[in-house]
Parts: sequence; C-alpha cells; structure tokens
Amino acid sequence: MKLYYDPWQEIWFQDGKNGKINFGKNRMRVPDIQGSGKYCFEMLNLEGNAGPLIGIMTSITSKGNVKGNRSLFKKLQSEALSKGGMTIVFPPEGLNGNQISGHTYLNDKNEWIPIVTPLPHVVYNRVPLRKTEESLAYSQASSLFQEWNIPFFNPSFINKYELYKFVSSHPMLAPLMPETILVNDMESLKDFFDRNKNIYLKPVLSSQGDGLYTLRLVKDNILELSSHTVKLEYSSFEDFWTAKSQKILDRHYIAQAEIIPALLDGSRFDFRIHAHDSPEGYKVTGVGIRLSKKQSLTTHVPNGGIVIPYERVRTKEHDKFFAWLVKEVGFLISRELGYFGEFSIDAGITERGNYVLYEVNSKPMSFDEEDIEQRKTSKIMELLFLKAGF
Repeated sequence: MKLYYDPWQEIWFQDGKNGKINFGKNRMRVPDIQGSGKYCFEMLNLEGNAGPLIGIMTSITSKGNVKGNRSLFKKLQSEALSKGGMTIVFPPEGLNGNQISGHTYLNDKNEWIPIVTPLPHVVYNRVPLRKTEESLAYSQASSLFQEWNIPFFNPSFINKYELYKFVSSHPMLAPLMPETILVNDMESLKDFFDRNKNIYLKPVLSSQGDGLYTLRLVKDNILELSSHTVKLEYSSFEDFWTAKSQKILDRHYIAQAEIIPALLDGSRFDFRIHAHDSPEGYKVTGVGIRLSKKQSLTTHVPNGGIVIPYERVRTKEHDKFFAWLVKEVGFLISRELGYFGEFSIDAGITERGNYVLYEVNSKPMSFDEEDIEQRKTSKIMELLFLKAGF
C-alpha cells in the first residue's frame, strides 16, 4: 500500500483505497485525502497497520546535522524500502511525545529529507558518541521505548573492563581473555607489570586502537611505551607513571597481559567476526582477517592494517569455534547489558595455537569486505522486520 507524506504540513495520508489505516507503534490514524503527496512510500499492511517503521537512533552535531555512519543508514533504507518498510534516522532529542522528528533517505533522489513520524515499531541504536548515551534525552528515549514495548538494540557501548568481568564469570569463555585489571593507582599497575613484564594499556571505552599502548621492559631495565605512532622510554616505572598517570586515570585505562600472537607472512593477524541474532540464535555473518604490516600493536586498517581473505587461514576448526563463540558471547552480553541484535568480535590466535578473545564491539564499523557488508545489512534488516512484527 502507498502512504504519502506532506513535508509542509508534516502529515501522513493515504488515498482511501485500503480502508482504515494507522501507522507506527502508537498506531497513528492515517487520514484519507485525495491527490498525491510530495513523497510516496510503499509500505506493508499488517491488519490495518502500515509499516514497519524502523527507527535508527544516532547523534546530532552542534549545528543540528545527523552524525554517524551515513553509508550504513543509506544501505539500511534501501534494504527497508525493497522489503516494504522505511527508516527514520533520529537523535534522542528528536522524540516529542508520540512522534519523532528526524530524517529519511530518498534513494531515487539521493537526498536526505526532514520528516516527522509516529513512534517506530523497532529502534536500532547507532549512536556514535558516548556522551549522547550519557545524556538525559537518551535516558528518556530508552524509557519511552520500554513504556511502549518497542524493541531496542543495541543498548550501549561496551566497557572493556565490564566485558572482562562478564567473561571471567563464564567457565568456558574465561580462559580466552588475557588477565586484565582496572588501573586505579601506581602500586597495583606496577605489581601487574612486574608479574607480566609486557602489557597492553587500553581505555575502557575506545575503538580502532585509539589510546592503545604496550608497556615493555627492554634492555638495561628501560621501560618502553609504544603506540602505533610513537615510542617513549623511561628509566623507571615511577618516571613512566609521573609522565602518563594523568592521562591513564582520566581516560580510565585497563592493563592487560600481552599476548604473543601467531604470525602470517611474518606479521600479526587478527580475526574480525560479525555476528547477528536470528530465530535460531546468534550466527556468524562473516569473518575478515586484518594483517598488521607497519607495526605489530594493532591490525586496524586506519592504523596500517591490511585486509586479507579469510580463506587464507580458514579451517573447519575456526568455523566451528567462531560459531560457538558468537552464540556464547551474544547470550552473555544480552543477559548482562540488554538485547544485542548484532555485535563484532576481535579475536586472535597465540603462537601456541590458542584462541584469544580481545574485544566485543556493540557498534561495528563497516567491513571492507563487500560481501560481508552486504550480508550484514541484509541480516540486520531481516532482524528489524522480525522484531517489528512484520
């Protein structure tokens, strides 16, 4: 069925050929008006309710512009339209009573337009800024979704130390994560360093290797602090702490025992695993390989990592392990933090052949592998339609 939108009056209407029609989770009545609106959307009709209307929650800039993964938003809108639904991209501040102010993308015009809709049937959280998730508007939006029984995923960013605590309580996942502590003072960090000699330092809330360091004991008892761009040396642990403690404490760092990774072509490599929920539970969407070439600290592409086909290292053991891993991790984080419809995992293998779980990301970045990215978009939209009840 066709729904029309008049942007000047901010109203939705139909042509009267479908009987009584309402729209959105709060079932806003759609009036019959003869004629055509400026914009037309082909929607499914589920017992008189047009939809699904899919909300994609993001952040806005200080100038009021949409912030976030616009490329993904466009792909999701295209997928939604092809299946008889539509998306509205909105910030938490866009909620006003029983309606939302946001934007939708017109594929045929390659244009974003402002739009006002009723409440969505389901909401996909793609907020890119942690300060947005800490805002009053975000809290109020979450409460409203709960009040209206609107499925909402993914609920939040994942704190690295909280993840470690969750995983540590899981008897089968616990051995996969390196020993980790939250850095609160010099004494506990020095004790951890003395026991491990080589450690990672990571902010609890960061991505793509931002703020990541290694701290190692090198020749002549010199401490070497390295990121993917710089190397600094200190003659004692106390000198290191004096120089870096303010940053470490302000950004809430964890310390993690360094892993000696297996190598491919003489370089470190990691697995990037995307997972999605389904009626059969969490499944692997796709696996990518990132190979470090310019430095050994991180394999992220922005920091010099390169994309390698999974087939280079693929085995039945890997496939079986990843299938098990995403089911266990998905269940665990959804139980502890709220429902996750998708997530990605950074994993690796040690030089001894043991699997390592490094991180779980609740807001996965786009995959460089086009086939994985397409499957990801398709599976997310299938899940959104399912959760919306269409």
